[in-house]
Amino acid sequence: MADKIYSSEQRRFKRIKINLSVVFRLARPAAIRLLVGNKEVRATMLDLSEGGLSVLTNYDIPKSTALLIKFTLFKVENDDVSFYGPMEIIGEVRYNMPLGGNEYRLGIYYKKIKNQDKIEIANFLKLKAAMHLTP
Repeated sequence: MADKIYSSEQRRFKRIKINLSVVFRLARPAAIRLLVGNKEVRATMLDLSEGGLSVLTNYDIPKSTALLIKFTLFKVENDDVSFYGPMEIIGEVRYNMPLGGNEYRLGIYYKKIKNQDKIEIANFLKLKAAMHLTP
């Protein structure tokens, strides 16, 4: 049975829809490592917030599983592109929603994140929000 997705009213941070590639590997437990192996797995980031993110993956990762998540943010301002990362964040799966066709939507919250990464995510989200408000 799929876990309930947290509605926007229950979130501490606003999420913005985004489509980025994400790489993650299991931080623990060892039993889960055997399921996926010791390799990094690709996933697609669906949204991002200051407190977590959601990804689309082909791996059925159980709720409460710790993951090491890596991604790079890029910003475009006045035709200049700047990159920040790769970020390495320890997250925990809050929900796993089977979507069919061997796809799963994982809701992940940050358990361990560097302060500078947190600042960069906040700046990135502010810039994206401002871009959506501009006519």
